[in-house]
Amino acid sequence: MIFRELTLQNFGAYQGKHTINLSVDVSQDHPPIVLLGGLNGGGKTTFIDAIRLALYGAKAQCSTRGNLNYGEFLSQSVNREAKIGEEAAIELVFEQASFNKSELRQVPISISRRWTQQPKNGRDILEVRVDGWNNETLTNTWDEFIEEIMPIGISGLFLFDGEQVRELALQDTPTQGIVDAIRTILGLELVDRLEIDLEVLSSKKRRESSDIEAFSKLTEIEALIAQQSAEIDLEAAHKSQLENDLEQAKVNLAEAEREFMRKGGKAAGDKHELEQSYQRLKEEADQQRKALLDLAETCLPLMLIKSPLLEQALSQSQKELHLQKAKAALDLIKERDRKLSEFAEQNLPKKYTRLVQEFLETELAQLEDESQDGEIWLGSDLDLVNSLSNLLEQDLPKTLSLSSNALQKLESCDRESSQIQNVIASAASPEIYQQLLQKKEEAEALCESLVNQLDDSQRYLALLERKLASSKRELENYGTTIVARGNLEFFFQSVVKVQSTMDSFRRELTAHKIAQLENSVTECFLHLLHKSRLVHRITIAPETFRLELYNAEGKSIPKHRLSAGEKQMLAIAFLWGLARVSGCQLPVVIDTPLGRLDSSHRLNLLDRYFPNASQQVILLSTDTEIGKEEVTRLRQNQLIAHEYILDYDESINRTEVRSGYFW
Repeated sequence: MIFRELTLQNFGAYQGKHTINLSVDVSQDHPPIVLLGGLNGGGKTTFIDAIRLALYGAKAQCSTRGNLNYGEFLSQSVNREAKIGEEAAIELVFEQASFNKSELRQVPISISRRWTQQPKNGRDILEVRVDGWNNETLTNTWDEFIEEIMPIGISGLFLFDGEQVRELALQDTPTQGIVDAIRTILGLELVDRLEIDLEVLSSKKRRESSDIEAFSKLTEIEALIAQQSAEIDLEAAHKSQLENDLEQAKVNLAEAEREFMRKGGKAAGDKHELEQSYQRLKEEADQQRKALLDLAETCLPLMLIKSPLLEQALSQSQKELHLQKAKAALDLIKERDRKLSEFAEQNLPKKYTRLVQEFLETELAQLEDESQDGEIWLGSDLDLVNSLSNLLEQDLPKTLSLSSNALQKLESCDRESSQIQNVIASAASPEIYQQLLQKKEEAEALCESLVNQLDDSQRYLALLERKLASSKRELENYGTTIVARGNLEFFFQSVVKVQSTMDSFRRELTAHKIAQLENSVTECFLHLLHKSRLVHRITIAPETFRLELYNAEGKSIPKHRLSAGEKQMLAIAFLWGLARVSGCQLPVVIDTPLGRLDSSHRLNLLDRYFPNASQQVILLSTDTEIGKEEVTRLRQNQLIAHEYILDYDESINRTEVRSGYFW
């Protein structure tokens, strides 16, 4: 199916007649997207409601219908500026594949619905044309025809909005609409109808084969079964309501906890502990300050002159000590040189004596120069040199390390104290604290109460189901004892076999389809998600259709660990996977498609989902969802077939459809 054209006349905000070309070329490499832009209240939701209404009439799940009956809904859907007696109308033209003389071709089908502000008999006037000709047969059997090509049970997979995605993302289990779509795709509705038909036929045969007394007993058992079934339906509805209430209560509790934190409730509750921590930090800070003062009374102030004055003082002291040693040794060396010269003159040849004397004179001259090189400023001795050396190499580094540690601890204490002071300052007053605490405790109590009620409801529902099963067994056993022999006995034996076969068929069909669905949803999610290593496999519970996520190690990933954007991508992947498994080649119409996704997730939808969601994708967006950057990207990738702007004029309460987009 491909939508070709939608005409709106005096419908909602669309005053007068507006025809929108939606046609796309389904051949390869042709743009599949029809983009309609409009601000909030400009007619985007009305557009998608028009498609639903055209296809399904009174069964359409339109956003503004609520609890109105069909006639009231039609009356309120007429544009308020339309003249009295002027008709409102919707016409949708689409193409449907058809075989004609073994040749496949696309047949144009036009469906129109017309009504006035006071619709006759509370109905619209339906007209279906095929290839431009009125088709009475198709008009009379339209509900059956549309159910074959686009069943209403799965229409939500192809006609949906961002709010539906957000709801699906927030819930742990799919909504009832999605559950119905899954059951339709799995073929379980057909099995259920077969079982009901078989039960009706069995009941009829029992009545035919029983006497008056037996008939009365059968009637009594069947009435009990009907009563128990009604109780089960009522309790199931009650359980569903409790689940919805619990989900809302959890949302309210989360909001109460956030408000409790935001308005200083937690700080007020922890104020005593915070004040104790502040006092402890203050005492520790005082200790570190005292330690710094004690260190300041030692050699620590000398760090101010360590480089270069202390190093220069040590160097000068060492030079002066060396100079003093040289002067002290000069006289001794002169006396030693005199004796050595006398010895050489007496015992050595003259040529050797001259060499020794020259050497001694050179050494003595050098020593005299050294003893005269430098001035005595400090009057240093060995004790002073050792003291300066110990000060620079040991005392000062050790004192500096102690002072650094004390200073770091002091800064840490001051920083933590400042943070605690800020928290204490943000603490709510006792009155507001009691209000916040009461609100949070009431939300917690409500959640706990609903959890207990839900547990009770589940147990009671299980009890009712056991009673119903028991009554059905009693009916089967009683019917078996009173039915006529022969063919009827064979019939009831066959019924049991058929029921067993259908149970087996349901289990195998469910397992097979669920496996297909798991693979499809996993593939779609990994295709959409930019963190492809986050999830390795997605499974679906056969009973509740709840999604479970697993990593590559086979460990379960709680859904709450996903970001809000990842949850929305999971919801879109779920809808996409369901649509793919359904096997239906249908257009996808999405209202408010991007929601509150971040930039990376938006780009993934633009590049990966929209071009591949279907052969035809109709997007209804505000200027903040598909903005200038996004529409430029779609144009550059040649993905847009048509662009329209829904221009709403508040002064006249009217929407005009123009070509183009916001930019």
